[in-house]
Amino acid sequence: MLTTSKLTKVVDSQEQDLTILSQVSLTIDEGDTVAVIGASGSGKSTLLSLLAGLDVPSSGEVVLAGNKFHQLDEDQRAQARAQYVGFIFQSFHLLPGLTALENVMLPIELKGGKSPRKDALAILEKVGLSERVTHYPNQLSGGEQQRVAIARAFASEPKILFADEPTGNLDSANGQKIVELLFELNQQFGTTLVLVTHDQELADRCQRQLRLEAGKLVGDSANNSTESLSSELEGHS
Repeated sequence: MLTTSKLTKVVDSQEQDLTILSQVSLTIDEGDTVAVIGASGSGKSTLLSLLAGLDVPSSGEVVLAGNKFHQLDEDQRAQARAQYVGFIFQSFHLLPGLTALENVMLPIELKGGKSPRKDALAILEKVGLSERVTHYPNQLSGGEQQRVAIARAFASEPKILFADEPTGNLDSANGQKIVELLFELNQQFGTTLVLVTHDQELADRCQRQLRLEAGKLVGDSANNSTESLSSELEGHS
């Protein structure tokens, strides 16, 4: 689903160039759930932006679903994102002038879906917002806005979903609901999930954890508890 080779991001500063990400090589298989962890400033969000084609590397390669993002221009990357990628952000990023229904319909329409209204209503019902479809973002609570954002992310049935601190702006109760919803829909749709988080409990829900320190990939570990749970479930099936 996704590979990188020696992925590096350097930005100009007044005194000297600043290396935000250095020589990151990794492979993420279809259906994986992966948490990117590390201290603030370690390069997590930059890595996510590069993987999703929202930013371009200074050097190195990013290949997502066969698309060589490092070789594409912005319009080509946008087309690939519309086809394969979903996003969930910490600050929701809903369009304020659109209702919940219209926000969810948008990516379906961009992908050329034949019944965007019907599909958007169905996914909003899955996230428990069937009675809030005509409300605008400023009429929704933070937890409801994030549920709309999750519905929007899954609405076009992306091959891979990127989430940047999806529970960062929520209280613990709403955050836990969002986590349960995120993994429930991820399993239902079979989507590859890559998320950035400071929440170790959320990271432990993923199959793998990638740890960044000072822009370098210093750890890539399987979550043994997740593997054990999967084996146990398979044994009962």
